[in-house]
Amino acid sequence: MGMAKLVFLVVLLAAAGCGTPRLANPTQPARLVVDLPRASGGVVAPQVRFTERVLPVPLYYQAHRLSCEAAALRMALAYEGISADELTLISYMGDDVRPARFDSRGRLVTWGDPMQAFVGNPDGRLASHTGYGVYYAPVARAAQRAGGTVVAEGSGLYGSGIAASAVYNAILAGHPVVAWISNTYHAVPLATYVAYDKAAVPYTLTEHAVTLIGVRPDAVLVNDPWFGQAWRPKAQFESAYRTFQQMAVVIG
Repeated sequence: MGMAKLVFLVVLLAAAGCGTPRLANPTQPARLVVDLPRASGGVVAPQVRFTERVLPVPLYYQAHRLSCEAAALRMALAYEGISADELTLISYMGDDVRPARFDSRGRLVTWGDPMQAFVGNPDGRLASHTGYGVYYAPVARAAQRAGGTVVAEGSGLYGSGIAASAVYNAILAGHPVVAWISNTYHAVPLATYVAYDKAAVPYTLTEHAVTLIGVRPDAVLVNDPWFGQAWRPKAQFESAYRTFQQMAVVIG
């Protein structure tokens, strides 16, 4: 191919993407970058890679005070064309309604295991320990029971987490991500209690889950079932994401 034709092809490929996305229109198409690596024989075929992308995932606010994980999963599944309400998804996760127990000083010592089922009442309150939430394993199970595909799941609290860079790459590849953060949007320390099944449970009363649906070089687009949709600087998200040591479920 002559150099003039190659330049023309590059211009066409670059034009296929859009410019820098406006915050007011998060559903704009992905922006593309065309690399032209050189080999000993001259210029080789262009390699196209995404630098930013926004997935058309609907925003659903949570229907219950503590159902953020179910709402986040509902959004991710909707991208796959799967419709499921929050209480149905919680039933797929399993629920543990046994009450929290405290010592003589009022400190939490025993409660359900969020790695096994949803802990407490989804309409309960964190501060009064009448409801908590659920971690990645039951959410992944619920996604599969609803007919969805789980590409990856994990947390450094229970083995290996999903690095922030892997989260961004998953979005670029077309996969929404359910991620656990602190609702303060910065890292917070975790306390521990012993579950009824004797497992040690790291927890915080600022536990929250969101759906990540977009990425650009400086920020990630968050569908937050409580606060709404917003671009968050990567540094801010990554701080909050460290709270549960990179806990996430990537939906296919």
